[in-house]
Amino acid sequence: MATSEPTRGNFQASGLDAVRLVDLIAKAAIVLAAVIYGCGFLVVSLHRHSYGLAEPNPLRPKVLAAGILFLVFAALPIVIFIEAKRFRSPSPDCPRYRRTIGAALDFYTLVSFSLGYFLKLIFEIPPLSEPSGPSTGTITLAIALSATIVFADKWERFPHWLVLPASLASCGLLMFCGGRDLFLYHHQSPASIALWFMVISGLISSEMRARSWKLQLGNWPQSLGLSLTALAMFSTIYYPQIQTSWGGGAPIPAIIYFAKDSPLLPNRNISARILDETDGGYYMIGGNDKKATFIPRSEVAMVYYSDDSSGPFVLKTK
Repeated sequence: MATSEPTRGNFQASGLDAVRLVDLIAKAAIVLAAVIYGCGFLVVSLHRHSYGLAEPNPLRPKVLAAGILFLVFAALPIVIFIEAKRFRSPSPDCPRYRRTIGAALDFYTLVSFSLGYFLKLIFEIPPLSEPSGPSTGTITLAIALSATIVFADKWERFPHWLVLPASLASCGLLMFCGGRDLFLYHHQSPASIALWFMVISGLISSEMRARSWKLQLGNWPQSLGLSLTALAMFSTIYYPQIQTSWGGGAPIPAIIYFAKDSPLLPNRNISARILDETDGGYYMIGGNDKKATFIPRSEVAMVYYSDDSSGPFVLKTK
């Protein structure tokens, strides 16, 4: 009997631990869902407000998708920051190239550009007609040359002074091309997408240095302000150019055919980009419009979701 009591006590203790773990997981899931929903609602609201639209329906799946997208774009710079801090080690046992500022800067540049290159697949990137100066290939060569110089720093006879200028040059070229594509040509490119990760990772690094590398709540207004700034940047710059198939807010190209009894354009069609579709009609923009136009569903005979001016197959058949 003496040996049965500890066993029963251990069983009860393990049962309490399991209950607490389940309760903790449930609370964490609720908090995460609330954060995703709140961020998604703000992203969609700011995006719609830029086109003059009313507040979105809070129960639409688009809100949840926008929240997940923002958290992914916010989490990746945190991962970059953590890995960069781990990559640069002050330990004398590590190679020399991992103990310099140039190595850390080159790590930020290389990872940010790689993410920008692969994430361009989810963006609705139009062809760029203007000359854009240094191309993606030029940026790739510059970053590869800089990485080679950083890794060559482990050799004793290597001119070590080359590391920091090479890292600064590749980082500066990436940020210049990203800012040029984003603000001058209004064009998403691997460099402009990488600019997000460079800037947000830099803000996270400055925040952590200000807190002596500890998560403290003493400066929460500053952190909240930076978070809202990042959310506004994502909502107005990046989210509007992410494909809708990935949960983004890029307008969908379409040809709208009006009904024969439409008082607007009877028996005519127009090329436009659809921002949103509701039970009542379509919100669209056309040409150089900055604000959306609402077309009632009763005025529309058919919508062809394409920018092909020749029209759909059903109109070509005899």
